[in-house]
Formats: sequence, structure tokens, C-alpha cells
Amino acid sequence: MNSVALPVEIRTWRSTDQAADAEIGDVIRLAKKHKQTLGFLPDAVFRDAAMAGNLALAVTPEGLLGYTLYRITRSVVKLTHVCVATEARGQQIGRRLIDHVIEEHPEATSVMASCRRDYQLDSFWTSVGLSPSAEKAGRNAQGLPLTLWVRQLGAPDLFTTSVLSSTRPLAVLDSNIIIDLYSSDTAARPHRESSQELMADWLAEEVEFAVSVQLDHELNDNADAAERVRQSTASQEWVRLPTGRPHDHTTETALRERFGVKTIARDPSLDKDIRHLSDAIRASAKYFVTNDGGVLRARHWLRETYGLAAVRPHELISSVLSASGAVQTFTPGVFEHIDLRWIAATEFDETLLETSFLNYAEHEKARVFRPRLRAALAAGHGRILMDHQEPQALVVGNPLEGELAVPLLRVSTGLHRSSIALQLARQLRLDALSAGKRTVRVTDSMLPAELQGALREDGYELSEDGSLIAQPIDQRGTPNEVDFLTAESIPGTETSAWHRQVEWKHWPLKIWDDIPCYVVPIRPNAAMDLFAYPPNLLQQKRALGLSRRHIYYRSGHTNPFRRLPARVLWYASQNKNQPVQRFFAVSLAVASYRLDAVEAHARFSSLGVYKRSQVLDAADRQGRVTVLEVEDTEVLANPVSLEHFRRIAAPHGVRGEFISPRAIPATLFRLLMEESDRARKVI
Repeated sequence: MNSVALPVEIRTWRSTDQAADAEIGDVIRLAKKHKQTLGFLPDAVFRDAAMAGNLALAVTPEGLLGYTLYRITRSVVKLTHVCVATEARGQQIGRRLIDHVIEEHPEATSVMASCRRDYQLDSFWTSVGLSPSAEKAGRNAQGLPLTLWVRQLGAPDLFTTSVLSSTRPLAVLDSNIIIDLYSSDTAARPHRESSQELMADWLAEEVEFAVSVQLDHELNDNADAAERVRQSTASQEWVRLPTGRPHDHTTETALRERFGVKTIARDPSLDKDIRHLSDAIRASAKYFVTNDGGVLRARHWLRETYGLAAVRPHELISSVLSASGAVQTFTPGVFEHIDLRWIAATEFDETLLETSFLNYAEHEKARVFRPRLRAALAAGHGRILMDHQEPQALVVGNPLEGELAVPLLRVSTGLHRSSIALQLARQLRLDALSAGKRTVRVTDSMLPAELQGALREDGYELSEDGSLIAQPIDQRGTPNEVDFLTAESIPGTETSAWHRQVEWKHWPLKIWDDIPCYVVPIRPNAAMDLFAYPPNLLQQKRALGLSRRHIYYRSGHTNPFRRLPARVLWYASQNKNQPVQRFFAVSLAVASYRLDAVEAHARFSSLGVYKRSQVLDAADRQGRVTVLEVEDTEVLANPVSLEHFRRIAAPHGVRGEFISPRAIPATLFRLLMEESDRARKVI
């Protein structure tokens, strides 16, 4: 049969056509020839569809090559049969038949087909632009599952339109992120917790999320039926972006050329990633969120060429916080949600460490840095602060007699470099105390500028030999109980202000004097935003979660903070479904203001995590808020329950509920700290 070489005509069956009845007979015979994958339909169904105009044919002068049988239901084209003769396959006749049906029904909103998985026709449905969207049990004798394939037509639906027209930035999630979110707990997903951070309620108010239809194809490839159904069903909540496939491959072609044949050959998964990226670029997305190393290695030219930022989940969160004005040089509350961990430096390649931590800004020579690094690695004193696969900081701490010597202290480049530097300043104090040392001495002669500034800000003092020294004291008590004060004090200078200066110099020292003390109630959701308390699925890292400054807003009807500085004892009250009722943290309040809410947000947005709408919601009827600025917040190792607080507080005349900030006696504050300290130990 030579008909495959002849021009193929695609048309709808018409009863006025010559030999029309014979054509229906040809359709029925072709259907029966391929009944193993088409299933059985009575002859009358073909005739009824033809008379309704729901039968498209692919013909040549020598005969029928294929057909499409379909029906229209509520603007959806439902494909019952798409059949192409075996000898005519490979000429895109199936796609042309479906395109013809779409052209005949411009009012249609989508095309849909059901197909048994064991027929292994996924590549065909993909080639004609359909994507797997669901799975259901088949009505066949074996009960084999059917995959529902869908292709959206015309204008996007209301949900997609809302996402694409939003003024908020668009972030497209890669398949590996979605699988992290919805795979069963038994599945090994090393980035699961990081990806789950994207489900935070506040983030959904700052970013529009969507996925490429390529996601459905990759989920459909999972051979584990239970996981496939679980992930595919759960992922339907995400908006699917419009795609140019199967007709427009312009962007995909350009991406393939830019990645290069050799790169794709080394990492075949990039071929799938390119489809995700293409749809993200077509939608003018700002972010592509992924943990795929191949894509992340291309982040520079993706941003330069297409304005698309390829980021890990935590990098998206950091970027959004920064763009919304919620972070400054130091970013409180961020690192608890980035899975930072310490790993021995000996586990890393020397070249990687050199590239990451050489002080390029000060023109440090690799030939000088390399032997210092090798010496540290050989002694086993080096640690790397890791964020998944990327080193963030290098600390070499050598316990000597009486002190912790730090010959190497570095931070890598990145958005949060200054923040990590500030965290490390205090981490070293805790390291020294854990080793039983009273002094930290940083002797790195090529210390980066960010670290120099962080150490000085944390109370480290410059010695005559150029090293930076801190003397942490793990003690809490009254001035009489803190034994070293007498030696350092000058008669007549032992004021509260002087005590605060001593605390700063010797942190984590706390001096319980007569400074005013307040209990400040805070809703659990706000406590989570500010202090990562109550702990969520991610374990809080206390050594890295010690924030410096926070801003807290409440109604401006009155300002209860009349005497500052003051101690603040934070009380996590309760939400509708979250009765925490714990006194969980202490801070030092350094300033308080009553301001117009709009002015307050504009002035302090760089210090807080609250959005403008939240500040406005906190305002009184006159639109004013009270702003409380606090420093050195410490989450207590042993939070005090409300019931326990009441038993301790009753003899001090403190009773009732904590609905608004209240002053409490300094003696009561000390008793509460003693209660908490019974379970406290340096971490």
C-alpha cells in the first residue's frame, strides 16, 4: 500500500460526501483491527458520532489512514478514539487529527482522553500536547488503571489568569520540590524539610506559585502506583502554566543550545528541566525553585538572558524577605528555617574549601592560605557550616590552655554573609564555654571585613597583637552573685546602664538588677515569625538562632513601656487551635514609640518580619501603633507554663490573665529565670 506517501487530507465526516457510508465502514474495520488498544464500541456509536459531526478522518485518494471519534461535554472535547493505521504512523497524523478537532470547536476549553497505562501510549499523548492529570480504576476485567490526559485550550482559566496577572512575583516549582512536598514519609528525600518551608502561610501572601505541565509527565513516570497516585492527586492544587507545546518549541530549542549537547548528555534530566524552564520563561516568572544541581549551575546565564532566578527553597524565602523589607544586614528568624549544620572540614575537598573561603577582597594569596588550611585539616580542628551542598562558613577552633584559639574564620559570599558573621561571633563564645575556656581569641590575619565588623559589634576587643578577644561568662545572678563585677567596677559607676555594657561584653552573662521587667503576650503565629517558637517540624538551632534586634507592634492606644531599658518576658498565648500558654523567651527592650501605623512600618520594616497589612491591623482607631524594639532575645531551654507561673507569681501580687503587656517585680522575674535555668545548659 503506497498511500502513506500521498498527501493526507484531514476533514470532518459529512453525510453529503461521496461514498460517505463506505467511509464509516472503513472506520469500523480500522477500529476492529486495533481493538486491543481501543476497546470495543458498537457499530451504531460510529454512525451516531458521524451524523453528529464528531468524526474526523485522515484520508488519501487510496483510502483511510486514521480517524478521531469524540464528543463535546460542557465545552470539553472528550476523545473516545484516536486511531492511526500501523503503516501510516510516524507522520504526526494523530496530532493533525486532534488539531483539526480543536480548530472545528474554537469554543472548547480543553481536550481530554482516558487511556490504560499498560497500553504504553504516554509518548503519543505527550506528542499531541496532552498531560496526565489524574488516575482512576478502569472498568476493564483486570481493573487496570486509566490515566486521564488533558490539554487546556484558549484563554487560561480564572485561577491561572489570577496568577499570571498578579503584581506579586511568580515562582515556578520544579518537580523535585513537588515530590518533596507530597511523597510519603518513607521515601528518602534529603531536601524534604527545606521544600516544606515553601508551605508557610506568609509566603503565599508574597509570591504566586505555579508549576509546568511537565510536572504531570514526571509524576506519571513513577512506577510505584501508590506514590504516583498520592503525588499526582495532591499536586492538583497548584496552578498549571500555559505551554507552547506541542507547536512552539522556540524557547526550548534556545535553552538546549545554551546548555549544550555535551552538558545534556552528561545530565539527561536537563532535557526535562528545559521544559519546566521554558514554561516558566514564557510566563515571565521571576523565580524557578529547584534543588537540581544542573539547573542551579546555569543560574547566572538564566538570570542574565531570561531574567529568571534559579533558586533553592531557602534562597527564595531569603529573597522574598529581603524584597519585602523584612531583612537588613542581620536577618533575624531566617536561619532557623535554613537547614544549617556543622560538618568536619576533613570531609571536604581542599580545592572546594580554598575556592569558597579565600579572602579575594583583601587579595589573599592561595599559596599562603593553602598551607594554613592544610594545617587545620591535619589537626582535625576545622568545621564547615553547611547549607545542603554549599559551604557557608569555615571555623577552625583550637582549644589551648585557658582559651579557644581561632586561626581561621571565614564566611562564603552570598546574600546572608553578614548575618552568618554575626551568628558566628556568638557561636564562638558558646564553643569556648563548652570547652571550659574563658577566652576566645581570633588570630586570622586575613579576617574578612564582615567578620571583623561582626566581632566588634558583639563586644570582641582588639588586643595589642591585632587579635580579637572575647571573654564569655556563663553566669546569671544579682550584682552580688556575679563574682567578677567587683574587680571590674569603679566606685559610683555600677548603674543599670553599666550592667548592660558588661552583659554585652561578656555575653551570655545576665545580671539581675532592678531594671524594669514586663510580661509581653504574643500570639503563637507571631512568636513563630519572630522567634521560631513554638518549634515546628524543623528543630531550632539555638546557637544560630540568637537574634539581635526585633520589632514588635501592638495597639497604640497606650504605651505601657514607660521605663526603658527593661527586661521582657515573652508569653506565647493561644490561637484558636493552638493553646501554647508558655513563658518562652527573654529580651532586652531598648526603645518604644507611639507612631502612625504607616509611618511605623516605613521606619522599621527593615527590622521586622511584619507586612504592612499586619501593622495596620494592629493599629488603634486613630491608626496608631506602639512599637517595641528589643535586642538579644534568648529562647528559654525550659519554658515556664502559665499554671506554674501563677503559683510562683501569686505571692508577688501578680494574678489574672496576660492580655496586654504588664510590669512585674524584678524579684519575680529572677525567680522565673531560676526556674528555667534548672534545665539550662550551654549548647
